Amino acid sequence: MTQLRRFAASWHPLSSVTYSTLLFLLLWTSFQRFIAGQEDPNRCRALLTDGTWSPAVDNRHDAQRWEPNGCRMVEYSTDAVQDCLGGRKFVLAGDSTIRQIFWAAARKLDPKLAAAELKEIVAADEKHRDHSFNAKGVRLEFIWDPWLNSTLLQHTLQTFDAVPSTSREATLAKREEESPALLVLGSPGLWAARYGGEDYMTLFKDGIDTVSTYLSSASQAITTRSSSLSSLPKINQGHSSAPNHILLTPVQVAAYDALSKKRTETITPERIDEMNEYLSLLPENQTSHVVWAFNRMTEASDRSSDSDGLHVEDNIADRKIDIVLNSHCNNPALLHDRSFKGTCCIEQSTNYLFNIALIILCAVMLFTPRAQSMAKFIRPELLTAARDILVTLAWCWICDGTLQFSKVERHYHQGAFIVICLFWLAGSFSVLHTIVGSAGEAPWVIKNFKMEVASNNEEHKFLSRDQTDEIKGLMQGIVLLYHFNYASQTLWVYKVVRVLISMYFFLSAYGHTLYLLRTRDYSFKRVAVVLFRINALSALLPFMMGTNYSSYYFAPAITFYYVVIYIMLRTLKENNDDPWPLAMKVLVTGGFTSMCITTPGFLEMGTDILRSVFRMSFDVHELRFRLALDRYIVFVGVIVASLVHTATLSDAQEVFTTKGSPRLFDSGRARFWVICSSGLALFLFFTQSGLSSKQSYNAAHPYISWIPILAFVTLRNLYTPAQEKFLAIPAALGRISLETYILQYHIWLGGDATAKLTLGGLENAPLPLFLIEKALITTLFIGMSALTHRATRTFTASLSELGFLAFLAALWIGNLIYT
Repeated sequence: MTQLRRFAASWHPLSSVTYSTLLFLLLWTSFQRFIAGQEDPNRCRALLTDGTWSPAVDNRHDAQRWEPNGCRMVEYSTDAVQDCLGGRKFVLAGDSTIRQIFWAAARKLDPKLAAAELKEIVAADEKHRDHSFNAKGVRLEFIWDPWLNSTLLQHTLQTFDAVPSTSREATLAKREEESPALLVLGSPGLWAARYGGEDYMTLFKDGIDTVSTYLSSASQAITTRSSSLSSLPKINQGHSSAPNHILLTPVQVAAYDALSKKRTETITPERIDEMNEYLSLLPENQTSHVVWAFNRMTEASDRSSDSDGLHVEDNIADRKIDIVLNSHCNNPALLHDRSFKGTCCIEQSTNYLFNIALIILCAVMLFTPRAQSMAKFIRPELLTAARDILVTLAWCWICDGTLQFSKVERHYHQGAFIVICLFWLAGSFSVLHTIVGSAGEAPWVIKNFKMEVASNNEEHKFLSRDQTDEIKGLMQGIVLLYHFNYASQTLWVYKVVRVLISMYFFLSAYGHTLYLLRTRDYSFKRVAVVLFRINALSALLPFMMGTNYSSYYFAPAITFYYVVIYIMLRTLKENNDDPWPLAMKVLVTGGFTSMCITTPGFLEMGTDILRSVFRMSFDVHELRFRLALDRYIVFVGVIVASLVHTATLSDAQEVFTTKGSPRLFDSGRARFWVICSSGLALFLFFTQSGLSSKQSYNAAHPYISWIPILAFVTLRNLYTPAQEKFLAIPAALGRISLETYILQYHIWLGGDATAKLTLGGLENAPLPLFLIEKALITTLFIGMSALTHRATRTFTASLSELGFLAFLAALWIGNLIYT
């Protein structure tokens, strides 16, 4: 009965709100995915049918991105095209508009070779003939056939088969080798309109009828293949097991104002519209192969057409070939790399049981939270913690590992970003709490940590626990909005956020140092507790999401600097209360750490050991970049912590007033206010006006980030009334800042924090529905972060040295199996 009461008490409104929101979003997205979305389950129609251009770029020569409605398209690199089509044949047939796509594909493979061959062809005036291009093991072929009636095209169509050779009988291997992996046909509309006279429609229909039967047979073969468990490409066979595809382009809508006088007499809007209308009325198994998005591209852009009015600019042709490649290559690319960002034309097995199980779990947690019977050998709070972590991991997979949520590109709008940041700051100041001797306690904080928190506040209020949580929360709110609004592309915002992140490292180093100096707790258990609390979530997510530990760089970076600080303070620990020996240790450790980070070889050796022991993969270049940016500010945090510790020793109490404010401030508050305010202003002026690139700012940042951080910390503690208050909302966010930073990758944003999540069914919705959608996603994101924080604290409170070693062993075994 006692256990049952403890479990019931653990059911906090936080859990109710979080699981209610989770249940609603799960039901909504399941309905959209498995019922309403069955018309386009793989998001191929979304890719081929419609889309919009990304917001205009400043430079006319900078290419805009094409963004399909309802899925996410990727721009294929040379290596990606080689992986997809290596050893295969890609055939395009049609008029000069298709030839332009052919050369766009050639530029994907080898830009220099494509430019050289095109120059030779233009010089020889041999444009209207067949062409071939071989590069990177890919064969590109262009068949000059504006009427779609040539013998070569007929032979190509007869050899085309949607089923790849790996699933055919050996007797058909020779024939299959001739089948293109990808076949793009251009509708004969422009030539029919230009040269067909009054029979233009008959000639157009004849050309379409020639290829329509092949479109139908391709659809039937793919449908039959998709109905079996063998429909997905095999991981060990790569792209070679992916189905072959055939696509038909619509009649290109010309830029009529730019056409020559002779062309305007025959290529008229009425004729083009009539032919495209005929295409739209074809049977469904044929129209599904029509790339209507090609015309949407030119309609939605005011700078798409070339000077002749028929052809498009090269950047438009490049996006057209990306659509074609996404339709064919995305599915096997995802199987090859789980971190693949594309979501168009992705065929995933439907796992109804997983969704049903999660729905039932949410319903049970919501409607029968007090009716659970707990086994006597397990503590209820541990079971609750395990449940919350497992549900969070499952939700990460649903949001970012499946097609249940749509993912759309992020765009930066400076006005909207500034306004929403101002709203966040205004909301943060709306709730003030008073420090009463121990840190303000959020509902998800475990009681076992109350003494630890209180020990940081009982003697002074300078950078109290509530203050550090408040600052972390203010910072984290801006960082989340920064990522959500794609503000990293704007230099002035990047510089500000870079300082905020350094503030987090400063506060982390300050907190760990102050704890070690005051408690002198250098035990292995303390190290185990800290490392588990920082790394548990980042260590578990890669198993679920197919990422790697270093993807969530906050955890490895904070871990690295914690270990450095621990070793520094543990060495000759008896001298830590003496400022000068401690200062010497800080200088030596800081210099040695900076050398290890910036000098090639040291990080490589450490990551090689981790890779050998735990099978953990690291991007050493990225890790070096991240660590180098904050390699000095952590030691500034150590120095500040040591000064505060020295000032609170029994023989130095006179440094502080009875209210915890340094007497140094009492003697010259106005002077400190002027110095710190001027320092902040000058820092912002010189960094915003003088460092004109990310590279130049990143080079200077490690040496100057301490200026705004120390200025802000001083101003925050300059007046006693300000020390006694803290902002409750950002303080609550600050307590879960690590969890929010990690989980934003998958349940607030998608594609490893590179896209926005949408629920589906609300595309082009009015602003109120858009705000409701984002409010629901954000509520669940914050709730799950809080529950995960609470769960991690629960496990940490029960963690022993043996338990930590068992956790490491489990990770080691898991990585051995997983890799």
